[in-house]
Amino acid sequence: MNNSKFKTRVLDKTEYDLWDDFVLSSPQGSIFHNSKWIETCVENAENRSVKLYGTFRGEELIGGCPIFFGKKYGIFRYGTSNLSLTPYGGFLLPVEKSTKVRENEQIRKEIINSLISNILDEKLVLLSIINSPELKDIRSFTWNRWKTDILYTYIFDLDQNIWDSVSKNVRWTIRKAQKNEIAIEKKFDVDLYWKLNVDTYKKQGLKPPFGKKYISDLIRLLEETDSGEMWIAKMPNGDVASAEILTWDNKMAYRWSAASCNDYKDTGATSFLLYAIFENLKDRGFRKINLMAANTPHLTKFISSFNPELVPYYKISRNRW
Repeated sequence: MNNSKFKTRVLDKTEYDLWDDFVLSSPQGSIFHNSKWIETCVENAENRSVKLYGTFRGEELIGGCPIFFGKKYGIFRYGTSNLSLTPYGGFLLPVEKSTKVRENEQIRKEIINSLISNILDEKLVLLSIINSPELKDIRSFTWNRWKTDILYTYIFDLDQNIWDSVSKNVRWTIRKAQKNEIAIEKKFDVDLYWKLNVDTYKKQGLKPPFGKKYISDLIRLLEETDSGEMWIAKMPNGDVASAEILTWDNKMAYRWSAASCNDYKDTGATSFLLYAIFENLKDRGFRKINLMAANTPHLTKFISSFNPELVPYYKISRNRW
């Protein structure tokens, strides 16, 4: 918007540190907005490119949105905010400094309009953006007839007595796992996780929607940057019954990916593993964990038994067709 005090442009790679600092400060910012995460995803995605759009007030970065670009039928360009294994991305806004509702709404509106104006200059046939749960106001899009969809995630509060907060069924399942002498340990093992991941999809009659290198490179990124860890639940015979991969940022932890062995689905391993992770995160000072899984019926049944909070987030899309 030429008449705006905010100016939007594409950042170059020399500015990625500036971007990452803004991600940390923005209420909507998450590890999934981090430039290293984004670059790792796009390097493993076939025929995709990415641009980080930044909105500036003078020299200060005060807004942003990463967009991945691809082509339909090799001709028609489209843009998305997410690739596989990235639950959400979307718009980044600054911390609200004013106590005046009208002023805050006007700033948000101008930043979003400036970002959208520049993104739409790409002449895309489709633009689809899944925002983080912290972007609560999408009226700029609904008022302009964008298609909007409500998605959900589960947030578990770690600042409570975890044992008392989960359901009786979960407590019974945990005791069952303890009687089965299931052991919990922390261990990065990419090959082990990939095998479990394939088995998890296979029992649903599906193939993983991503390749081994894709998830392996993201796991290695978590390990190298100390921004995640892998946990496993082992049977007395040494077999791994269940595995969880966590990641985190300066706001919360995330249950990023989970896999299990179908042969041990009735042992209580997954519930016991998740409970052990909760207690460990709490001891380390984490206050919340995003459990995902609220958009898939069979996963919802399992996760909801831990009594988390159901939280909405929004997908907005524009289709020129």
